[in-house]
Amino acid sequence: MDELRKDPTRGNWVLIRPKAGSEPSADCPYCPGGEAATAPEIAAYRKDGSAPNTGGWSVRVVPESDPYFRVESELVREGVGMYDMITPRGASELILESPRHDDTLATMTVDQIESALWMYRDRLVDLKRDGQIRDILISRRHKKPGVAPHHPYSRLTAIPIVFAATRRELREAREYYQYKRRCLYCDLMRQEIAAGERIVKLTPAFAVIVPYAARTPLETWILPRRHSCSYEDALTAEAAAELAALYRSYFRALAERFGDPGYEIQMHNAPNLRSRILQGEWATLRDDYHWHIEIQVEPERANRVGGIYVTEKAPEDSAAELRKAWVD
Repeated sequence: MDELRKDPTRGNWVLIRPKAGSEPSADCPYCPGGEAATAPEIAAYRKDGSAPNTGGWSVRVVPESDPYFRVESELVREGVGMYDMITPRGASELILESPRHDDTLATMTVDQIESALWMYRDRLVDLKRDGQIRDILISRRHKKPGVAPHHPYSRLTAIPIVFAATRRELREAREYYQYKRRCLYCDLMRQEIAAGERIVKLTPAFAVIVPYAARTPLETWILPRRHSCSYEDALTAEAAAELAALYRSYFRALAERFGDPGYEIQMHNAPNLRSRILQGEWATLRDDYHWHIEIQVEPERANRVGGIYVTEKAPEDSAAELRKAWVD
């Protein structure tokens, strides 16, 4: 039986699961016409009223074939002597961003990217109705080492705990707010806009920056200029259109000017506020946290010494290169 076990010495959770054996298929199960090869779809945007689990979709959401977390599982929290264990109730979904097998964020149209962004919102809203889901991560990898090219999709992972990285961010944001009564990210953005040297692109709704302490060359953050803790609450028609255009321009620049490197995208978003466990938990989160998107280029090449990232390129130089390469 799969289970989440907590390491009491570090506070980290580890998923223990036997690997299921599966034979790779020569045909892509995510291309139009192969809908029967996946589990029944969870959601889809369709044209001309086409039936579920058939062709005619523009964005489609399906369960992972070998999911880490399952919504059908019963949530059990258990003490095993001094240890803590939780069953892996949640969701493991693939958001198929385009019907075209060879599409990337550099080749998709702005409208297609915008449709995928709206599906992110729909899935977050739907899953956060479940109070047993505490945190949801939407991520995307392009050209991951050791993984063959595949249909374009983002991965959604919903879990009954809070991701360790999210918890660290929440703590830092809360402590800053308690001291200054201001949002850490709003202050950071104001300073970056005033300085200008790490700004890649400004639009009415977003700031694209290379962070002050970038972990890898070309690491980039996209921050909404209007404060909100959650993506699903903040997305408007205007913001979705701007964000889709920024995605298209940024990833075209990577593809055309930097040799189409691999990258990882992560959406940093508020956890499920319906799932508070402790009284007063996240009491100021709506004021202190700020959703944003982080992109690491070739994250597998990150260099660390004792947990400290080491990068050979100054963030200011990366920002200058990205500004020069920007494709509108």
